[in-house]
Amino acid sequence: MADRVTAVQYSPQNHAYRLDVEVIDAESLRARVAKHAYRGFERVDFQCFLFVRSGDYTHTVDFETHECAAGSCLVIGPGQVHRFGPPSDWDGWMLVVGSHVPNTVENLPGHVRIPESLMPAVVELFERMTSDAGLAADHGRLGQLLALQAQVLVSRLALGDTTAMSVGLVDPNLLERYREYRAAVDKAYQRWHLVEPYTRKLGCSARTLNRACRAGGDTTAKRVIVDRIILEAKRLLAHSRDPVTKISIDLGFDEPTNFVKFFRRETSQTPSTFRGAVEPR
Repeated sequence: MADRVTAVQYSPQNHAYRLDVEVIDAESLRARVAKHAYRGFERVDFQCFLFVRSGDYTHTVDFETHECAAGSCLVIGPGQVHRFGPPSDWDGWMLVVGSHVPNTVENLPGHVRIPESLMPAVVELFERMTSDAGLAADHGRLGQLLALQAQVLVSRLALGDTTAMSVGLVDPNLLERYREYRAAVDKAYQRWHLVEPYTRKLGCSARTLNRACRAGGDTTAKRVIVDRIILEAKRLLAHSRDPVTKISIDLGFDEPTNFVKFFRRETSQTPSTFRGAVEPR
């Protein structure tokens, strides 16, 4: 059966470290991972930024394997499922931002490729954060500083995101509506499979939501819901031993047959076929 998902909450390796933002260099990260030889998939409740300064590294996030090279930065948000790749001689850092710091990654792609012109600034920022985290200073103020630096990193990554230019041309009101809608879907997709409940919650029309989705994500309001349900269905099928009947109930379907039809329509596979395909051989 496929590896089960372990729910992981933010907890620094050193219990004396009391900050909600932690920078881990590649060597230390490899040592942590090596302590758990059979470390499998993990669902995190925090934000991660895995930045490769040099070398090559492979990492899996939500069924997509990312081949990382110098300048790659993987952005992993709360609720996502990821798995560390095989050991390799790469250099860089993982930045972990605990749940008490406001979410800053929701508008970034999962894999940002930083152009060479921005690399020195990103490297300098990681080095500065590493140094600052070790300061003997008031934890409250130091935590605020590191949280601000994490937000600066997000801004740097946005500059390196090739899709940012097109997003910058979008009506900011539509873009904000699109982000609000996606956040609402993330919270209620198990209960609300139709667009109408979201229009009531957000106080707008379906037409407005579709305009916002086309502007912000080149998609439709309905497609946002469908894609979110399918993603969670794949997570549950691949990383749990729950029967299809239970998964269908957890996802808000009144009958398992309706879930099976929905999944097959969207993926061209039955849930059982998909589960069999992702089981380790």
